[in-house]
Amino acid sequence: MRVCRHRLRLAIQCAAWLAACSSRAVQPPPEHALAVQSSAAVPAATPDTPQPVAAQGSRRTPSLREAGVISELMTSAERVRNLHFAHPVPVLVEDRARITEYVATQIEEDELEKARIVYTALGLLPVDLDVRGLLLRLMGEQVVGYYDADEKHLVVRDDVMRSFAESHEPEEQPDLTEARIVLLHELVHALQDQNLQLLAHIHTERDTDASNAFHALVEGDATLAMIGYALEREQIPLHRLTGNPSQVRSFSDVVRHSPLAGSELEQAPAIVRVPLLSSYVDGLSFCASLHGSGGFGAVDRAHSAPPVSTEQILHPERFAPEDAPTIIKLPDLPELTDAGYELVREDTLGELELGVYFGQGVDDEDAKRAAEGWDGDRIRVYRAEGAPAAVVWLSVWDTEKDAEQAAIAADHVVRAGPKAWQARCSVARRGNSVLMLRDIAPNVRAKLAQQIFGH
Repeated sequence: MRVCRHRLRLAIQCAAWLAACSSRAVQPPPEHALAVQSSAAVPAATPDTPQPVAAQGSRRTPSLREAGVISELMTSAERVRNLHFAHPVPVLVEDRARITEYVATQIEEDELEKARIVYTALGLLPVDLDVRGLLLRLMGEQVVGYYDADEKHLVVRDDVMRSFAESHEPEEQPDLTEARIVLLHELVHALQDQNLQLLAHIHTERDTDASNAFHALVEGDATLAMIGYALEREQIPLHRLTGNPSQVRSFSDVVRHSPLAGSELEQAPAIVRVPLLSSYVDGLSFCASLHGSGGFGAVDRAHSAPPVSTEQILHPERFAPEDAPTIIKLPDLPELTDAGYELVREDTLGELELGVYFGQGVDDEDAKRAAEGWDGDRIRVYRAEGAPAAVVWLSVWDTEKDAEQAAIAADHVVRAGPKAWQARCSVARRGNSVLMLRDIAPNVRAKLAQQIFGH
């Protein structure tokens, strides 16, 4: 079958694309220290008139020929995604310096510091890691373009746009073909914005788990359309792929495990790399599952009531109101606050990030299996003067067997650490609940466990 024959080549194309833009999600979640901020207003200009050069780089409007390329891609995006633009998308052309400047404005320093404390406390980030520098490198790596939902415009990198204008047969050049696919992905975000209330959903407050799930829907949708565009060029209907769940999983696995050698993404800590890739790869599988059963109309309906957990992304069959995760409320913990600890963040990390956490003690496949029975979690991270950050993390599981498996994986994480540190950590299970306490004195841990389990 032609789908099978072309699947590997298309997957490798997608893997290269992911390396270029997976760290550049439309609106990265604030839990990963990035949030939406408005970019500068753009002065009016005629189509072939360059904008004045800014100190940090240049910005201009596209030439007539360049605008024609984008117009063609807008038509393709409408056809593939089965949505229509209410109005054309304004396009700006910027050089790398200007794009890098924009990327820097997306980092909220306060959120960055909180995220650093949380993930360092969980052992998921090195203590001395320059997180801001990492994020700048990740988001600036090979960016072809992006859609700004706040400013409602598409930005395309200057050298890419000039290559489109100078080429007589852009569709025959592999680099330009990849760039066209990436820009179509970004134009699908514009379609989401104009038709599916993307911006309103972006600015909805969410915990990390729900935020990761929402971004998987948004990016998975655009990635599915991108795949549809690539398949269309091979004269293969998208439903031939999405109608076969095992084929979708196989395709996603090829993309997930394709080498990203030398990229910042490949070298990034798992807690950064895995959620970023998941937004595209697991998001693709999730949206393909919806498409296979109801076309893009089913994907549209998911935007009106987005998934609320990565559990629903990783297991699309659980995307139903009756299978919503359990909401956990932790009690006040005076044993910590009275001892001078201040709350840094309270959050829900979800199945995806729990799997990353378990991966510190067991191999990746065992970690994923241990996280699969997740039904809800709540974490608090506290900080006190002169003391390491304290972690209180309660999770609930579908069954007692699932909870036991999770507790074993969590215990392996503790055992992987230094002996002196192990004495300040514990894992306790009661029924289908698991309580993980890190960097807390033994006498305090006993009181906390009694209070939380008795709550």
